Amino acid sequence: MTYVTTKLFRIQLIGQLLLVGIVLLFSLPPITQAVFCGILLCVVGIPHGSNDYLYRPNKSLLGMLIFLGIYLGVMMAYGILWWIMPLLSLILFFSISFHHFGQSNFENTSIWHLPSIGWGIWILALPVVLHENEATALFREMTSSSSKTAAIAFFQRPDLSILSSGKIALLVSLAGIYLASLFFSERKNLIAYVAQFILVSSWYLLTPLLFGFIVVFCLWHSLQSVQHQFNYFQQQQQVGLKQFIRAMFPFSFVALIVFGLYVYMRGFQISEAFILLSLITLPHVLVMHRLYSSNPH
Repeated sequence: MTYVTTKLFRIQLIGQLLLVGIVLLFSLPPITQAVFCGILLCVVGIPHGSNDYLYRPNKSLLGMLIFLGIYLGVMMAYGILWWIMPLLSLILFFSISFHHFGQSNFENTSIWHLPSIGWGIWILALPVVLHENEATALFREMTSSSSKTAAIAFFQRPDLSILSSGKIALLVSLAGIYLASLFFSERKNLIAYVAQFILVSSWYLLTPLLFGFIVVFCLWHSLQSVQHQFNYFQQQQQVGLKQFIRAMFPFSFVALIVFGLYVYMRGFQISEAFILLSLITLPHVLVMHRLYSSNPH
């Protein structure tokens, strides 16, 4: 059974529809947005990437040490790259994110699967184009020592009235390419993927930059990733959901503690948080690419 035909996908569609309805009817204050995002990150966003050790080929203690050494080594190397070449690091972050979000949505093994590429680009490019000023300020902070942008700036809805004709043309082109790729490559599940496209796009059109992205990241990416991980774990270990949760708990707990300490000591520095996310994302993407390749559905 592929992801798009699962019960989870239908639940996500309903959940996204409800969220779109809520933001249409109510103006959520920044604190409400922040609390909701914090809950999502703690429940599914952070844990979905902290259980990568479960999928190491060598299950022995030595295998664990080798896995952690390589995992942390990749993070450290990427951190050094951020220090000496931040612009290249940002481009790399976008590139691996395009691939990772698209691959998880279609559970494909190829990096050249056009619908995957189109979806990965769309869910990252749309909020950036809609919130150009905030996104530009964030990228500038991530690649330089410029002054920090006030957090409140990231909780403003997009002003669609100021979109230039060039931006509109760009978005229409990206949407057209993605929808055309669905028609030619995913015709069997076309209606489901188009429904997803419409709901996620509507959500971005109605929400601030961080609120919109974090919800999409947790609802559409992290949840699906956890389901795929559970399916793999169940097949490999012949165990149920309780055992899977128990197995993923230790590192999830450690990750949440580290995240809590970071927020306590530093506050929520948005640019720093995204750099830290990129450090975790790179080895996580490598692990998940191997997982999708070894267990495509």
